Amino acid sequence: MLVAVAALAAERPHAPDELAARLATPRVAAHRGGYGVPDSNTVTRFEIARSQGADIVETDLRLSKDGVVYLFHNARMDRVTSCTGPFTSHTSAEIDACILTGLGRGPDRFEDALRWSQGRVVIDAELKAPEVSEPAIDLVRHYGAYDWVYFQVGNGLNTYERVRRYDKRVALEASPRGANGERWLKALLAKNDPRLLIIQLHPDFYSRRILQAVRDGGKRTSMNAWTLAPETDGASCDAAYARGIDIAVTNAPESCASQRDRMFATPSAPAPSPAPTR
Repeated sequence: MLVAVAALAAERPHAPDELAARLATPRVAAHRGGYGVPDSNTVTRFEIARSQGADIVETDLRLSKDGVVYLFHNARMDRVTSCTGPFTSHTSAEIDACILTGLGRGPDRFEDALRWSQGRVVIDAELKAPEVSEPAIDLVRHYGAYDWVYFQVGNGLNTYERVRRYDKRVALEASPRGANGERWLKALLAKNDPRLLIIQLHPDFYSRRILQAVRDGGKRTSMNAWTLAPETDGASCDAAYARGIDIAVTNAPESCASQRDRMFATPSAPAPSPAPTR
């Protein structure tokens, strides 16, 4: 009975779209909460990013051998934890006992992040492997997190379609790129999916024409700011905003928030023109 109720809730149209409204103006997304520090990809770092002005915290999801969803980027546990081997070869009990390098404890679970946020900040979660999709969506259903979580489904259509077969309501971000990027983008926009909210663009898949196609499709854009200029001495979000990007994903959230506030302090200021790249 509970499964049936959850499935019906996932199918039910939801309006107004609160999450889309929260992404309506230029936003700061903290890459792993902040990159290059021992507590990256943890709830502790997410709270720091939130306090620094981040609107969104970006993270990565992987699945344990026994089906628990964790915040973890790498496919293997070597180098970044006291454990070795593929992440998926370990049970949750084993993963909890693995020590993150420089931190003294194991990885956080996706459920930890959902309990922490409760809608105070948006969570952008990359599905690092197809099999994590359904367990991660189950947690969004359980916590009623449809209006403050979106999932990255990557390039192509495979993960997008897998997620949509399971849940039509969960919000998504797609990242078409490469030789087939324009074909994937066209196919995604043709679906007229109101909960495909964001198209992530890359410097090698960006032009005024592509940007306009995304806008005409009613989608918002994101870009990894550090791919435009190194963020060793501060954020490069101003370079992303200047290209007309809505969500700048950054390794330096506090600096990025300052750039956002400085560039958009005047409500009547004209929107930036996208910089031509090709």
